[in-house]
Amino acid sequence: MVVRHHVEGYENFFKFMENFKPNESVYVLYSGKKLPNGKSWCPDCVEAEPFIEKGFKTAPESTHLVEVEVGDRPYWKDLNCPFRINPATKLKLLPTLARWGTQKRLEGDQCLKVDLIDMLLTDEDD
Repeated sequence: MVVRHHVEGYENFFKFMENFKPNESVYVLYSGKKLPNGKSWCPDCVEAEPFIEKGFKTAPESTHLVEVEVGDRPYWKDLNCPFRINPATKLKLLPTLARWGTQKRLEGDQCLKVDLIDMLLTDEDD
């Protein structure tokens, strides 16, 4: 069963990620802040959600999924948004699903393809 976590904001995210050991299987889903209706302001994130859910149904046990809300639309659109410029995250698009500590990631409409999500989850580290 996938262990789910939810974090909001840049500082909170990096502080939370310190809890994981290097050998743990940790994936991060970056998306826009959720509105009062429970959906992200980012329509691409909302569209990708069911595909990501389906992909994680078959994830190996003890896999961690950290869902991080990067902020509201103006914060994300700022080219100096720390999620964009930090070498550890280097975000270009929302949503982005990444294996933490690696360069392996799916961005934007790649998150709509369950086969790519499966591949990301089952790919062994080099």
